Amino acid sequence: MDASRFFSPKSEEEAQKELEYVIHRSPQSQGFERSRWWLDGIGKAIEWLANASRAQILQMLHRFGLSYKRGRIYMHSPDHDYDLKLAYVQKAYEMAQNKPDEVVLLYQDELTYYRRPSVARGYAQRGSDNPRAYQGVGSNKKRRVCGTLNAVTGDFFAWQRARFDRDNLLNYYLEVDKMYPDAKTIFIVQDNWSVHFHPKILQGLSRTKITLLRLPTYAPWTNPIEKVWLKLKQELLHLHRFNDDWQALQDAVENWLQRCDDNPTSLLRFVGLYSVFKN
Repeated sequence: MDASRFFSPKSEEEAQKELEYVIHRSPQSQGFERSRWWLDGIGKAIEWLANASRAQILQMLHRFGLSYKRGRIYMHSPDHDYDLKLAYVQKAYEMAQNKPDEVVLLYQDELTYYRRPSVARGYAQRGSDNPRAYQGVGSNKKRRVCGTLNAVTGDFFAWQRARFDRDNLLNYYLEVDKMYPDAKTIFIVQDNWSVHFHPKILQGLSRTKITLLRLPTYAPWTNPIEKVWLKLKQELLHLHRFNDDWQALQDAVENWLQRCDDNPTSLLRFVGLYSVFKN
């Protein structure tokens, strides 16, 4: 097909931009009642494709690298201060890079894990009902992990407890403060869980070097330590075989948390921070 005959009076580059602009918007914005684009609808929405057949429209889409593909779940933070909060974090990055002996930047978060294993993919015989996530016979139980990841060095420090209330969280922060005796400022970047900024915690931290920075609301992708939890799930919690041996699972998690700090460079690479500070 000679695609250029559909472009007049547009150049090929202009035609591609218009196609991309149209299909990335909802058909409803063009007056259609559908929620997804279809070939005839694209032909109706773009004047220079009005006389093209479905096959020609499809070929045109493929020409520009556009295809009919499965969508993905997508979330966008509703925080009006999204850019401002990330700008504060970026400034803290730069300070930690330029003066690593004086300024420390840590990403912080909590994870809940359960006695019963989570369901995930694994290798098994085709046609069988394996792999199985054995649930055991006892009641389900849960445990909390609190961790910090040093954004420059990759050092990882975590506690696990039955819960992280105000007292446990404050004690954790105070332990983090002791880990960096020479630092003048310790930035801890975290989400907006109310306990993180409870008055009792803020009062307790007023005597330390710690400054808390807020991430945008409902934006877990802005916290790299989330990928540490992903790694824990992938390597240990998915399809685990501890069944009803709750203590053995807790011990295994504790061993994993300790080993996680053995190779900080690898951890930085995994969470996507290594290149940020090494370029």
